Amino acid sequence: MKVQSSLMQLAATEYERIRRDDHLSEFVVNTGTLDLYDSEKSFRAATPEWAGKRKAGFDFHRVGRHEIETLQPGLAPQFENAIYADDGLQISDPAGFTRTVAKDLQRAGGTIRISEAVALEPTENGARIRLAGGGSIEARTVVVACGAWSKTLAKSLGEAIPLDTERGYNTTLPAASFPLKRQLYFNDHSFVVTPLKDGIRVGGAVEFGGLDLPANFKRSEMLLKLAKRFLPGLETSGGEQWMGFRPSMPDCLPVIDRSKAAPNVIYAFGHGHLGLTQSAATGRLVAELTAHQKPAIDIENLRFDRFG
Repeated sequence: MKVQSSLMQLAATEYERIRRDDHLSEFVVNTGTLDLYDSEKSFRAATPEWAGKRKAGFDFHRVGRHEIETLQPGLAPQFENAIYADDGLQISDPAGFTRTVAKDLQRAGGTIRISEAVALEPTENGARIRLAGGGSIEARTVVVACGAWSKTLAKSLGEAIPLDTERGYNTTLPAASFPLKRQLYFNDHSFVVTPLKDGIRVGGAVEFGGLDLPANFKRSEMLLKLAKRFLPGLETSGGEQWMGFRPSMPDCLPVIDRSKAAPNVIYAFGHGHLGLTQSAATGRLVAELTAHQKPAIDIENLRFDRFG
C-alpha cells in the first residue's frame, strides 16, 4: 500500500534525525531483525510480502541455517529459513525514551499536566478540553493522540470514527534469561522476542476485547511456552506480564487529519501494531499540520472520514 510505504519511509528518515539527537540517540539501537519461518513452504508463501517490501526500498536478504545460528545461537533446529535485515532499528527502552522526550519538552518551556480528558468543544480561537471531575483546558491547538481512547473524544465533536483496539500481550523477562542478540520475529506464530536495555520481551497476539474486558494472561503464558519451544535455553521464570491496547482502523492505516467540527483539533491515532515505529513520522506530520504547512507526504488516505 503506497501510503503505508510512504509513512514507513518518512519514519525511517525521522528516526535517523533522532539518532543524531544528543538526548535520544542512546535509545535507538541497531540490532538487526531476523524473521523466522518454520518451513520452506511457509517461507515461500511470504514471498509476495517480501517482494513488496523490496519494491518499497527496504533492504534484506535470505539466510539459511548456518547464518541463522551465527546471527542468533540457540534457536530450535526447525528454523532453516529466515530473512535478515541488518539495518533493523529498535527502541531499547520505550519508557526511558518517552520520559526523555517529556524532559525535552519541559526544557523547551512546555508544561506537563496529567488529567483525564472526557470531551472536546470547539471555541472561537481553538478548542476546549473538558476534564473528568470538572474543569477544562482551552488551547489554540489540540492534538488528540490518545490511542484507543481517541474514539470517545472524536465522538464528543460529533465525528464517528471506526476505531477499535487489538489487545496485545507480552511478558518481560530478566535480561539474563537468554543471550538474545537481536529481534526475532516468529512469523508463523505471530509473535516477537525483543532484547531491551534491561530485559527480554516476548509479545504478540491479537484480541478484540474492547477497553473494559479484564486481561486474559493465559495469552501471555501461551506465547512464553512457544518462545521456550523455539529457544530451548530460555529461562521463563521471573517475568512481568502486561496487556496493552493497539488502536486500530479497519484498513490498518492511522488517522492523521484535522477535525471538521473543530479545525484546530488534530487527530493522530490508530497506528495498530506500528505506533512506536511510525511515531517519529506522525510527530513531523502533526507539527506540519499545526503550523499550516504542506505535509511531508500525501495524507489524503489518512482522513478520519475516509470510510464514508
